[in-house]
Parts: sequence; structure tokens; C-alpha cells
Amino acid sequence: MLFNRSKDSLFYQTMVDAAGNIVEAMQLFRQNVETLEHKEEYAEKLKELESKGDEYTHMLLKELNQTFVTPLDGEDIFQLAVKLDDVLDGIEACASRFVYFHVDKTTPYLMQFAELLEKVAENLQEAFIALEKKDYATIRKISVEINLLENKGDKLMRESVGSLFEDPKDPYELIKMKEIYENLEKVTDTAEDLADVLESVVMKYA
Repeated sequence: MLFNRSKDSLFYQTMVDAAGNIVEAMQLFRQNVETLEHKEEYAEKLKELESKGDEYTHMLLKELNQTFVTPLDGEDIFQLAVKLDDVLDGIEACASRFVYFHVDKTTPYLMQFAELLEKVAENLQEAFIALEKKDYATIRKISVEINLLENKGDKLMRESVGSLFEDPKDPYELIKMKEIYENLEKVTDTAEDLADVLESVVMKYA
């Protein structure tokens, strides 16, 4: 039988699970930057979630190669899988930088980024739940919200980097924090890219 409802459910549920994994990662990241006192432990936990995310990606791509009729266009599933993985890789890389850059103190900007990214992740999870339900109107609303959050991320990056140059004392501190702030903003960009793929799916199927 070419059409297999259980296979459809597998694709959708795996993407929902992958988005939930990102929510968990963003929650851990926020907890981490509250103090950065246990950054090594949090980096390890995020690495575990990143490995779990790789498993979801592998599962999606494996099923994509083995399934003749998929619930969405194969290229769309591929792009969704890759972008989900990219978001998780991005936040895990930021947590790792705290360790090997020896960042020992948090900043208000780090907290703002963490809170913003947690909201982004929650919106992404809702979008994938809506995708399984074919609730395209909700996906459209969420895409707009993620776009607004990405704009806030842009503004936050400019403010955070600008603050480093207001009264620079330690050039090494400036360099490493500038890289972290810029990479956090890149995570919001990647999330917006993911939302754009979801939006393109809506345009095809709505």
C-alpha cells in the first residue's frame, strides 16, 4: 500500500519531538546563564540533547529515503529536519563557548537572549504541533511571532555588542563576548529560516 498513515504520524511526531528537544535545550541554556556557575555541567547536558537531536534528524532522513509517499514534499521534510538540527547545534555551540572561553560571569544581555530564545523554541514546538493537525492559520501566526522575535534578537545583538565598546578595558573579554552575542543572534536567524520553511509548506498545502 503506497499510503501509510502510521508513516505519516512517524514523520510528524519525530518533528514535534525534535522541536520539544529544542525547547528543553533552551530551558537549560537559560538556567545556565542565570549564574554560569555550573557551565561545564550545562554544556555537557546540552551536548547530550544535541546528540539526541542528531538521532531525530537521522531518523527523519532515513524514513525519507525509505518512504515512497510522504505526508509533505520530500524536500520540505529534508529542509525542516536540517533546520531543526541547525537551531540545536547553534545553541549547543554557544554553551560550549562559555566553557572554552572561560566566561565566568553572566550579563543582562545573556539573560535577555536566553529568554528570547526560549520563547522562540516554544513557538517552534507549537508550530510543529499545528503542522500535524494541518492548522495552517496557527502556523502563519507563529511565523509572524518568530519574525518579531528575530527582529528583537537583531536589536539585542546591536545593543549588546555596542555596550562592549562603550568603555573597553579588556580586549580579550570584548572579543569573546562579541562572538557569543553574535552567535546567539545567529540562532534566532536560523529559527526564522525554519519558520520560513514552515511558511512555504503552508503556502503549498493550505
